[in-house]
Amino acid sequence: MQHDFYEQQDCLDSMVDQIAAVLINAIERTGRAGLAVSGGRSPVHLFQRLSLEDLPWENVYVTLVDERFVAPDHPDSNELLVRTHLLKNRARRAQFTGLVSHPDDLALSVQEANHQSHKIDLALLGMGEDGHTASLFPDAPELAQALDTRASHRYIHVSPPLAAQQRISMTLAALLATGHLLLAISGPRKRRVLEQAALQPTPRLPVSYILSQTGVPLDVYWHP
Repeated sequence: MQHDFYEQQDCLDSMVDQIAAVLINAIERTGRAGLAVSGGRSPVHLFQRLSLEDLPWENVYVTLVDERFVAPDHPDSNELLVRTHLLKNRARRAQFTGLVSHPDDLALSVQEANHQSHKIDLALLGMGEDGHTASLFPDAPELAQALDTRASHRYIHVSPPLAAQQRISMTLAALLATGHLLLAISGPRKRRVLEQAALQPTPRLPVSYILSQTGVPLDVYWHP
């Protein structure tokens, strides 16, 4: 389902309500909820708003959809972003697991990330103007493996062709094993990319595989 807003605050409020509803439902059913979030600068305001939400955060397990392979205290770290903007206020009670457990060993970090076994009830995704989502980048050498829906592992090492850092990313199979997907984008350029990606699945626009699937509820939020 697509939700269009013309004010950022209205969009944020609606996303927070949706996220809260999914997490509360999971806690009521199973006693806990799993939330996977993306990094970058786009979700900062959402994280700050979500951190104030009155939820049983002690029963919420937070992890990352993807991560740059940098130390957790590096300015480009998604873990640092989450700790700074989400895991505060009421949300400070949530449990969190990052993806870079060994900043000097990418393979070992991916291996340990794949030890995570808790269910992810909601994954929060963004999208780049190149059509990537999570760290599933067009033309990445590992893209075909990352898009394999038969993959048994949750995370994979990805080498973005144009980005500075190596990445750890959830695979498409892992994203399609979540309970709910929420894709948040903004601006007219990303809107046009989204419309193109919705036409058919193509590795040129990896987000297209999220848009074309029908097995997991998907909500797309857009504001200018």
